[in-house]
Parts: sequence; C-alpha cells; structure tokens
Amino acid sequence: MEAVKGLKLKTETKKNKRKEVLFLFAMLAVPVANWLVFWLYVNFSSIVLAFQDARTGAFTLNNFVTFWDNLTMPGGEIGIAVRNTFLYFATSLFIIMPISLFISYFLYKKIFMYKIFRVIFYLPAIISGVALVAVYSNFINPSGPLSYIFKLFGKVIPPEGLLARPETATNTIIGYCIWTGFSGYILLFSGGMSRIPEEVLESAKLDGCGSIRELIQVILPMMWPTVSTQIILLFLGLFSASGPILLFTNGNAETTTISFWIFKQVYGDALNSYNIVSATGLVFTIIGVPIILFVRWLMDKVAVVEY
Repeated sequence: MEAVKGLKLKTETKKNKRKEVLFLFAMLAVPVANWLVFWLYVNFSSIVLAFQDARTGAFTLNNFVTFWDNLTMPGGEIGIAVRNTFLYFATSLFIIMPISLFISYFLYKKIFMYKIFRVIFYLPAIISGVALVAVYSNFINPSGPLSYIFKLFGKVIPPEGLLARPETATNTIIGYCIWTGFSGYILLFSGGMSRIPEEVLESAKLDGCGSIRELIQVILPMMWPTVSTQIILLFLGLFSASGPILLFTNGNAETTTISFWIFKQVYGDALNSYNIVSATGLVFTIIGVPIILFVRWLMDKVAVVEY
C-alpha cells in the first residue's frame, strides 16, 4: 500500500514538474523570440556588414581601416565625436550625479522651501525638450540675458553666438545638459533616501554626526545599490553619451558625438555608411564590454549595508 502511495506521489511530482517546465517555456517563448529576432538577428547582420565591401559584398577589413584613419587623423569626425562623447560622459559622472546626490540630500532633510525647490528641479523632466532648448538658445543669444551678464564682467559674446564657434559650442551644450540633467537622478536618489530608517539617522545625530558626515558615512552606504546601479548604467551608455546636438547645431562647429555621428551616417546618402557604422559599433562594443564588466565587479566589491 505504501509502495503504491509512493508511486502515485512520484507520478504527481513528475506531472507538476512537467507543468512547471511547460509554463516556463510558454512564458519565456515571447521574450526569447523577441531577443532572437530584434537583438541577435539585427546585431548578427551588423557584424556581417562590418566585414563586407559596400559595393561588392566581398570580405574586407577596409571598413576598420577607414574607421581608424578617421579616428586618428587631425580633425577627423570620429575623433571629434569620441572626444565630445567622453566629455558628456564625464559631465554626467563627475558633475551631474554628485550634485544631484547633494540636492537630493537637502531636499530629503526638508530644508526651507524644499517643496518649491523640488518642483523647480523636476520641471526639466516635465517640460518639452524642444521648449527647453528654445529657452536656453534665447538665453545664450548674443542679445539675450547672458550677454548682459557677460558685460558686467567685461566679457562679450561673439556676434555669431556661442554655438557657432568650435571653441565654445560643445561646452555650451554641456551647460544645457547640466541645467536639465538633475531631475532623473534626484527622483531616484530621493526614493533611495526615503527608505532609510529614521532611527538610524537619529542615532547618528546623537553621536554628533554632522550633515556632510551623515551623507557620506551613513546615507550613501545605505543607498549604495541605487548609486552603484546608476554608475553601471552610465558606463553602459559610455559610447552613447550625448546631448541635444540635432536641436542645437546639427553636428556643426565640432559638436558631433558618436551617437549623433551614427545617426547622420545611417540617415545619410553615403553608399558605404552602413558598413562603416557597423565596424565602428563593433569596435566600441569590444572596448565597452570589458569596461562594463570591470565596473560592475568594482561596484560589487563595495559592501552593501543591510537594513
């Protein structure tokens, strides 16, 4: 009798496992098919294009030679794009993110008029980017408010404007990115800080912990998963960091970035543009993958505070 019950139990267990497997297959079928078609197939085609001649389709490494020549030649468009891309990336990592962390902290501490400041910092995420670009363009116009501010310090904006000169165009757009780049980080960091137990902060305050020390030694370690995730995401977009180039300069005045250069090549009329773009993307992917894996390994080395 017991043997029969044991046999039935094993049979039911096998049936349940089969049902679980079928359920998992059914649930994963759509995302797997989506990955196969829209990622693997597309990227495989791109990899093949990188090694093909645009005219004959024959195997060639000329696309990589063209990429390298454009990257290393003085004034090469790809070289300029790489330089500008790193500038935007560094701005996000070393300026926008740290400042956002400090702003989030002071909003979290409910400083005077913190609700008004919260709305002000969230506005760039609510208002249309086109409208913000128009406002910023009028502000930096040679006859705009910035011109009067410059005159107070004995400076003059060039008649052609800051966006028309290679020396100032990229830095001007970076200034716009800083102005409008806090909203997303503040939202995420504020959410991370709101989860910290009040008892921990009260205990730190009783121990004589000041504001800066509280932020660095108490709050930051406790919300490190949020910060580290944002750092990893930044490195994931290392070679796609950019600003609203199309709305400001359309890539003129040496303001192009890698992502905008790819956009121009794909939507241009050049015969071999797809092949060069594929080679460029493959090179940056090979460079980027180990960087991302190293950054992730480095972020995981930081101990996470459990609470």
